[in-house]
Amino acid sequence: MARRIGTRRQDVRNLATDALQAINTATRQAAVEIMNDLGKLGPAYSGEFRDSWIAVPAGKGASGSAGGEYPYQLSDVPELSLSRREVARVTKFTIENTQPYAEYALDLREGRFYPPDEFGPIKKPVAEGSRAAGLTKRGAVTEGAGEAKSTAELDWYTTYTNGGGLQKALERGVKLGFKP
Repeated sequence: MARRIGTRRQDVRNLATDALQAINTATRQAAVEIMNDLGKLGPAYSGEFRDSWIAVPAGKGASGSAGGEYPYQLSDVPELSLSRREVARVTKFTIENTQPYAEYALDLREGRFYPPDEFGPIKKPVAEGSRAAGLTKRGAVTEGAGEAKSTAELDWYTTYTNGGGLQKALERGVKLGFKP
């Protein structure tokens, strides 16, 4: 019975060191692509949120930086251990935002939002107007009078992760990572 290579953990023990390094590079490049998509699609009022994406290694033995600033580069993602046990790990990284207000910026939690007085957004707003009274999602801005600005579509993160954007970035990164 035929099976695909890589579907079993023990398949990794037969790989040469250069193949293990290629897997490491492709995995890191995929993380870069995802982090750049998140930075591009997400809100950017001051730039702090979009500059706060990090790739946290799931295993042991990683080395290097775990973050940088948008646009992200390969050097912003830690190198993974080349031990066969770590290469066989299914989850390589968790990509997260380090800002304490991340749940609000991701539209995962409702809150009250007020525009800062000292400056305007660094990214062109996708919606301007007013917000409903009480708790709302960050991106819930309706047209009309008001000072509310949203620099990312409502539910942008959920749309990205569930709508195919994440998968496309992963595939793009793996292709780039395996290029000679």
